[in-house]
Amino acid sequence: MAENELVLKQRNKSGINVQIKLVGGRELQVFNKSKNAEQVYSIDVLSLQDKSKKILFIAWKWIIASFGFFLVMLLLLKIAPNYLDSNKNLFLGIILLVGTASSIFCFTRFWKNTSTKQIFYSRNAHVPIIILNAGNPSKETFSSFIDAVEKRIKKFRKHMNVSEDKQLTGEMKMLRRLCDNGIITKKSYEGAKAKLFSGFESNFTSREK
Repeated sequence: MAENELVLKQRNKSGINVQIKLVGGRELQVFNKSKNAEQVYSIDVLSLQDKSKKILFIAWKWIIASFGFFLVMLLLLKIAPNYLDSNKNLFLGIILLVGTASSIFCFTRFWKNTSTKQIFYSRNAHVPIIILNAGNPSKETFSSFIDAVEKRIKKFRKHMNVSEDKQLTGEMKMLRRLCDNGIITKKSYEGAKAKLFSGFESNFTSREK
């Protein structure tokens, strides 16, 4: 994949359009668009870890809710007849209908929200910066894009002589900018800042020795 072809476009299950493009070989431009908002931001590849990670996100709350509704329905169908006289079949039918519909709805939400993500983390603070849907729009296109970006990161890391302190400083500035723009949470930024300051202190101690 040539450098001017390093563009990936996705549309996730929530209807959010994502475009990520490598510009100038070193900067990743990310564009997220939903019905209500747009986000545009850029990332210096030197601030990212060399390898992205593939993680399966399971929507546990929805599968638990689905089984919960199903079990409650079975329990009511077993207990309710002992307390019902007139219109017994009507009430049991309502319990069956509501329980089944609720269970199916929650299982559908589980299926929709469970997905495999490919994540680029910041190099030192390990903050998730770019989150993509693995295999979208196709497995071949996606894999080709990820491989090309990772090779570009390694290439710049190898050929650019950037001190550890400058890398930490650049990462902190990037995370602050992303926090100010609402890309990452303030909590994530504060946690990352503590890790990066720890890195500065470690470098200073090493130089003193």
